[in-house]
Amino acid sequence: MTTSDSPAAHHDAIGDDLDVEALLFDLDGTLIDSTRATESCWQEWSHRMGLGDHGQHPHGVPARDVVAQRIEPARRSEALALIEALEVEQKEGITIKDGVAELLAALPSSRWAIVTSCTAELAAVRLAVAGIEAPTVLISADSVAHGKPDPEGYLAAAASLGVDPQRTVVFEDAPAGVEAGRAAGAWTLGITGTYDAGSLAASKIVETLEGITVAVAAGDAGLRLGFPTADEPAGD
Repeated sequence: MTTSDSPAAHHDAIGDDLDVEALLFDLDGTLIDSTRATESCWQEWSHRMGLGDHGQHPHGVPARDVVAQRIEPARRSEALALIEALEVEQKEGITIKDGVAELLAALPSSRWAIVTSCTAELAAVRLAVAGIEAPTVLISADSVAHGKPDPEGYLAAAASLGVDPQRTVVFEDAPAGVEAGRAAGAWTLGITGTYDAGSLAASKIVETLEGITVAVAAGDAGLRLGFPTADEPAGD
């Protein structure tokens, strides 16, 4: 499903708590910190492809889309294979982000998914390195025809979990991902770090996932999210 076909997006701000059916997470920059690894791989890729300094890698979009923007058609297969191999081989500089382990531990497997611009192979490698058990539902770049900012991935994740996308929260660190979540009709939570708050048009902005609580309704009927207030800093 493309953006133009998607349901109306939520524009509500999120308060101190929110009742939802499921949580949908981006991977890189949201659950794990892989910035150094990613930048190192793209710099090496740029050098090997004869592009010189490629500048900042556009986070949150599939590698195939970046390759399509920067490489002539005759070399795209070679270029995509190279960046995919470099990233799978790079296991240094990948760590789980603060608050993630606690938040995921509180979630039933039927109530969360990952939607990533990584390939399935790369996502599996990075989750293993970070010490995160892969969820039952993981939508990768291989799973969709249209990557972020298209909502296809988030709509597919909601469908796989059997929930209404408008009753989900999308956790994202990049503008393309926030846009995808909004286009899917979800509430969106923007995590600063990769980008500043002004770049993330999300329902709520946080600096970390620390301090976010989850209460599971009786009979696994849904989730209630709680967020730290101004006088309850995250991590305290």
